[in-house]
Amino acid sequence: MKIPFYFDYACPWAYLGSCRVESYFQDLAVEIDFKPVRLADLVEVKGPKGLPAAERKKKWYVDDLRAWAEMVGGELAPLNPDKTRPDTKLLLQAALVAQDCGKFREYHYPAYRARWAEGKAVDEPATVKSLLESAGLGDAELEDAQSDALAKRLATDTEAAVRRGVFGVPTLFVGDRMFWGNDRFELVRHFIEKSA
Repeated sequence: MKIPFYFDYACPWAYLGSCRVESYFQDLAVEIDFKPVRLADLVEVKGPKGLPAAERKKKWYVDDLRAWAEMVGGELAPLNPDKTRPDTKLLLQAALVAQDCGKFREYHYPAYRARWAEGKAVDEPATVKSLLESAGLGDAELEDAQSDALAKRLATDTEAAVRRGVFGVPTLFVGDRMFWGNDRFELVRHFIEKSA
């Protein structure tokens, strides 16, 4: 059975989910099908922007993220919930290139670490180039990742995810049943076992 795992490097929860998704389902002999999508384009249009998060909620959010990181073995760089997140479009397009070249995991896990454990500027081409090189890829793959064709492919894949009902990451499916969130793996496991 193939389980799609929709993710964006922009999301810390998708990072933590990615830290454990393969090992968590390994005993069920399922294949995780990593699907890069643009989180900013998944989010449904909302009404007027609400009030900014209060200080207690910000503290809780960071503490909760750190607790999950400790539990799943994911490292986190110092977090600032007020800081604008870098654009991960090129990082995602490079993930598609790495998939095409059979080097996805060699790229994916270091890319997530660069963003969330090391706090690198993952929106800079030099950082993406370094990640591609560490996966055994090079200038040609970076050029491919920067192409209009890959930008269109990422947009098309994201639109397909929206049509399927995806509104956030990480999102997994068992058949047509959707599960959103790092904390839904137990439900995913239940429905995998139920369908077996």
